[in-house]
Amino acid sequence: MPKADEPPHLPFKFTGGFEMSTKRIGGILSIQGVIQMIATILVFPIVNRKLGSLWTYRLVVLSYPMLYFLVPYITLVPDTIKLPCIYLAIFWKVTAQAFAFPSSSIMLANTAPSSKVLGKLNGAAASAASACRAFGPTVSGLMQSAGLSIGTLGLPWWVNVLIAGIGAVISMFMAEEKRRSFDDEKVVPEPPPTASDVAGAAEYGSGMAVAEDANCDNLLTAPNSPLITRFSLDIRRNHTRRDSKT
Repeated sequence: MPKADEPPHLPFKFTGGFEMSTKRIGGILSIQGVIQMIATILVFPIVNRKLGSLWTYRLVVLSYPMLYFLVPYITLVPDTIKLPCIYLAIFWKVTAQAFAFPSSSIMLANTAPSSKVLGKLNGAAASAASACRAFGPTVSGLMQSAGLSIGTLGLPWWVNVLIAGIGAVISMFMAEEKRRSFDDEKVVPEPPPTASDVAGAAEYGSGMAVAEDANCDNLLTAPNSPLITRFSLDIRRNHTRRDSKT
């Protein structure tokens, strides 16, 4: 977006953009991806171990309203510090995002009453997030168009301040639950076999051997075809050889 031609009327009446090239925008997006990977893989586990999932979530959710409120004013700062302010805002936003999503996922999994509903919970959360990503750009684009028509560039940002503020207030009433050990995850040790179990297993094995011999005898005496009779004789010979070896 090009810079504004009209002077700003603070605190809310101003327009104008950063007038960046596509090359500069692509570089900023690339840096954003690198920052998010580092924050998610390296920084988040340390912070989560120190503060816990709930306080990590609160820390970033409470910072979102201030971030959304200040971003539109970056267009009014001098050109010498405008780019550093942009990078600072991106670092703030991406780091907060890298902390918020894993924390909320962990807390959501910990509230599951059973491991059988974890898939439903995660699916519902992913669907809600996808719906917000689908409708969010459309709604914010309409708000930005409405804001520019009245000379207020920050209208969509300040609406986000209200939404983030509601989320921050809700986070103060949240309680963290520890991870549950579900019944289907518990390993119950089997008791050692008793003498009666060992004797029963031996009787069962001898009974199976007798049944096999009886089946072989039935095959020999039954009036079957010559092929089946020959096959039964081979089975009988194999049993005889095995018994003689033992």
